[in-house]
Amino acid sequence: MRLLLLRLWGWFGRHKYQTAFIVVAFTVMTILSWVVWQSGFGSSSLGVGYELGAFRPLVILGWVTLFLSLARARYKRPARTKLYNEVLWRLVASKEEYCLILRPFGSDGEIVLPHKAFRTATLEQVITRAARRAIRIRTVAMVDQDRKLAPPGPVYLRAPHDEWQIPAKALIRRAHTIVLVIPPGQDLRSSFAWEIEQITQLNAQSRVIIVLPPADVDVEAYRRARQQVCVLLAAFEGFAGSVDDVDSFKVHHWDLVLPEQVLLVKFCQAPHEPRPIARWWHVRPKRRRLRARLIGVRTYQSALSQAFTMAEKELAGLDFPGRYS
Repeated sequence: MRLLLLRLWGWFGRHKYQTAFIVVAFTVMTILSWVVWQSGFGSSSLGVGYELGAFRPLVILGWVTLFLSLARARYKRPARTKLYNEVLWRLVASKEEYCLILRPFGSDGEIVLPHKAFRTATLEQVITRAARRAIRIRTVAMVDQDRKLAPPGPVYLRAPHDEWQIPAKALIRRAHTIVLVIPPGQDLRSSFAWEIEQITQLNAQSRVIIVLPPADVDVEAYRRARQQVCVLLAAFEGFAGSVDDVDSFKVHHWDLVLPEQVLLVKFCQAPHEPRPIARWWHVRPKRRRLRARLIGVRTYQSALSQAFTMAEKELAGLDFPGRYS
């Protein structure tokens, strides 16, 4: 029963379906409460007897559980995001290492994942938690200048529309790990393509982790995101590669190689190899549908923790200047 309820929350409790899920839950509870209460007063029109009145405590408990679950499922927003000048230059001048999240502007908090006890977490929160637990570094992300509030998790830096490339370039150059989030239902914008070019020009492909949206929410949106990942992988294969100049045969190659339900991809710097080698984490579907694995916080956090640990091992043995020279 618990697995079935978690799967229902996974289907309906994310992002654009949260309102529908809440409406359905309240409607069902209201109808059930009315039936039980009417039966307690002996309403013969319902065709039920007085014995249903004994279920009143269970209905009350159900309402309390519903309210608590919905209250815990919502995430609070911090007081404000920060101007990049407040954090950036002090951060890059220090020896503190950090993880950088890059995704199209305006898509922060768009991917919401189900968690235990009907709780949810944004993908940015999951990335932040995995980086902190696996390699003990904090996470930084950029948002649009107009975004004064953002979901909790990373340190959000906002920049004016005509200055965003300045902090983006500085953050990319000094990042321990760069997480590229591919949101569902969006194309690769010119700003995102520019950030990809900065990574390839620095030959920093081995620092990159590409994260896809869950495959069990919107199949078409996931397939579109997977195709965009194939384009990115083709661009990362060549030094100073560009998203606009990728080889279509390489894109087709990655389309054949990547599994259907891939969660994330990381380029790994293998010994005696001139170029990084791609490794991916994916969900293996099970035959019985009701026992299929729910793609949620635990699934992503486990894969991300392994990828972060791998990134740290690749940099092990290098001093600070050697890591970021």
